[in-house]
Amino acid sequence: MSLRTSPIAPYYYRLLENWLLPVLKRTHANPNQLTLAGLALAAAVPAGFYFHSAIGFVLMGLSGVADSLDGVVAKNQGSDSRFGAFLDSTSDRVSDFFYLFGFWILFWDSTWFRVASALIFASTLLTVMISYVKAKVEALGGDCNTGLMERGWRTVYLLFWALFICILPPARPIILWVGLVLFFALTFLTVLQRIWQIRSSLID
Repeated sequence: MSLRTSPIAPYYYRLLENWLLPVLKRTHANPNQLTLAGLALAAAVPAGFYFHSAIGFVLMGLSGVADSLDGVVAKNQGSDSRFGAFLDSTSDRVSDFFYLFGFWILFWDSTWFRVASALIFASTLLTVMISYVKAKVEALGGDCNTGLMERGWRTVYLLFWALFICILPPARPIILWVGLVLFFALTFLTVLQRIWQIRSSLID
């Protein structure tokens, strides 16, 4: 189930519309500007984690909010466009990379840094594959909405992972490793789920 169609989505988007949309109307920001702002914030996430995990967490959260707002503003302004959809999708993939890059930095002082690096890089590949499989299937006329870790839920997962690192410093090594292994397992499972779902629908 997509985060946008989940039971919590109406409350989240209502919060954006009631509190942030009026502010954005006064600034005359357009959806593409918000998409690029979210991307810029995502690019700052690794540096944020380098200085302090709380900074990385805040930057990631702001990036996610900006990414949500571009759709809200586009709907409000009636300014949906194919280029906007392309820019949003492309920036999401780049943001995913920067988010995971930020967590990779937290492993720099780990004894098992090489293992962590392998899992981070593999997880980055899997996040790209989750999106690629969906896009490819839709281009072939199929449909692919299954999977535990679609983009919205991945971002929520990473935010909670970062939050626990911030609020439980003594348990940081355990949280880092459990969070990474679980993220890798869930993204791997999601790729398999999507391939399994479309296997029968694309067989001639």
